[in-house]
Amino acid sequence: MAYKKDQGRYARMAAFWGLFLLVAYGCFSELLPALRRWIGGAPWTDPLPLLGTVDTAKVVVWITLAVLGFLIYRFLNKPRSADLLIDTEIELRKVTWPSGPETWSGTVAVMLTVFILLLYLFVADLVLSAFLPRLMGA
Repeated sequence: MAYKKDQGRYARMAAFWGLFLLVAYGCFSELLPALRRWIGGAPWTDPLPLLGTVDTAKVVVWITLAVLGFLIYRFLNKPRSADLLIDTEIELRKVTWPSGPETWSGTVAVMLTVFILLLYLFVADLVLSAFLPRLMGA
């Protein structure tokens, strides 16, 4: 049963799906190929819709994903974790988000600052690379 079930719903949901998708990516991009190299073996069935072929490595990955998904759910419903996510959602509701024009002007200011810094570093690199070998006696 979830701790404070109806509170912090969006923060918990975002945390769960973010962590679950990260774990799923790791399972299918790293664990599955490693298990296929280690276990090998032929597929158990012909290709199925959405699942493709079913083999030992894929079953192990799906079981691992289910267990880790359950552990993530349990972790996020522990009192300390749930209270943190509830408080996070409450604080985010208090935030005054910038309007479109404010966001655009802030973006332009950051882009100009980065461009000016890029030019400064480019010129400094050119000057140093031209004069440093002469100063070092090379």
